[in-house]
Amino acid sequence: MSHARVESIKEESINRITKDLNKYVRILKELVSYRSVTSWGLDEVRDCASYLSDLLKERGFKVSVKSYGGAPVVLAEVGSGSKSFIMYNHYDVQPTDPLDLWRSDPFNLDARDGLLVGRGVADNKGNIVARIAAVDSLLDYLDVLDLRVKFLIEGEEEVGSPTLAKVVEDNLSWIRADGGIWESAYVGRDGRLEIPLGLKGILYVELILRGPSRDVHSGYAPLIPNPAWRLARLLSKIKDENGVVLVPGFYEDVDPEFASAAEELIKGMEYGELEGMLKELELKEFVRSLKGVDALRELYMRPSLNISGLYSGYTGKGVKTIVPSTAGVKIDIRPVPGQDPRKLLESFKRYLIELGYSDVEVLVHSIYPSGYTKPSENVVKASVKAAREAYGQDPRLAPLTGGSGPIYLFTSIAKTPMTGAGVGYYGSKVHAPNENIRMNDLINGMKHVALTLIEFAQGAP
Repeated sequence: MSHARVESIKEESINRITKDLNKYVRILKELVSYRSVTSWGLDEVRDCASYLSDLLKERGFKVSVKSYGGAPVVLAEVGSGSKSFIMYNHYDVQPTDPLDLWRSDPFNLDARDGLLVGRGVADNKGNIVARIAAVDSLLDYLDVLDLRVKFLIEGEEEVGSPTLAKVVEDNLSWIRADGGIWESAYVGRDGRLEIPLGLKGILYVELILRGPSRDVHSGYAPLIPNPAWRLARLLSKIKDENGVVLVPGFYEDVDPEFASAAEELIKGMEYGELEGMLKELELKEFVRSLKGVDALRELYMRPSLNISGLYSGYTGKGVKTIVPSTAGVKIDIRPVPGQDPRKLLESFKRYLIELGYSDVEVLVHSIYPSGYTKPSENVVKASVKAAREAYGQDPRLAPLTGGSGPIYLFTSIAKTPMTGAGVGYYGSKVHAPNENIRMNDLINGMKHVALTLIEFAQGAP
């Protein structure tokens, strides 16, 4: 296809996106109105999946809605080209607690001061709408571009995607594609889009320690073993005061190819973004006084272990003097490429036994490995070139995000290289009250996806 023809398609696509912006804001408002919190129940989750199915059918997509024992997954396809492109998203959202910190109804999209506020606007409903808008703008050109576009939109990401592996297993040939876009990407404080090329895995465990058969009057505290104290001692042996994880083998088995590629990407990244976050959080310094390249390596190249929650005894108003009967901790471990989370789990359990905690109950809530895409893949090059055009400056390529997602099912199982795109920004307050996106980022996010599809179809150098 001639350069002039490609530029003409780009111009027409961007004009359509700009002209129809209000229509997509209305669609986002409708999508946000669904209380699709999977941990609350599946009724509105199913309704949300049905809404998306209808939305895509209206656009000529072939759609199927499937369930594998949990929330439905929407599989949709349009176009008949020889090149295939898949986009992964999720329509489920985080709970809204604490509700009293929201300035407006989280399920009623609020437009004010250039912001769109509502649960899921950044994670991940805004991205769904942006991608629909991008494909809408190219529907007349898919045959010319020789492109077939697929959507996989699940409803269980926020609860660990427990049935997604089965979805991929049963639909592997359909899911396999020449390239794709994962869930999200975010705009930094300098206006540059940060495109992650992978995600860490997850091993989310809960440890439960038991003491007396019931809570006991704390007058007997000199005699009754307190599981909370025992838990405190255990935690100090899992991670030291400098933030170093003490579980044997925790930092081993990192994929050397990933490590080499990540090191090169990190050399081109700027520490200023993390510095800005430090100020925003009103912190004096990071763990171990990390900064610069060392902080970037810690965030993007190394596995992590974090306490997500602690519980024991009485924490309500006023006073209640007891020795609690149980104590527990929820821990998220995030492995990087090359590491097997099940091997980490076994090492963790052995370590508990070595420390004298063989009686600790270990519950596994979520577990899957990391996945990533090489920066040399065509889909990455296409998204970089498209971002430069949509945002007016080069994006930042990050080896991974600090968070987790089941991208390995696409990159490792389906062998589909994935890049990133998104409508959120550094202040989107994802998973928190007053989640928001900026209107300008929504527009740029739509343009970026459309341009990525065009560049990918052309085989971006």
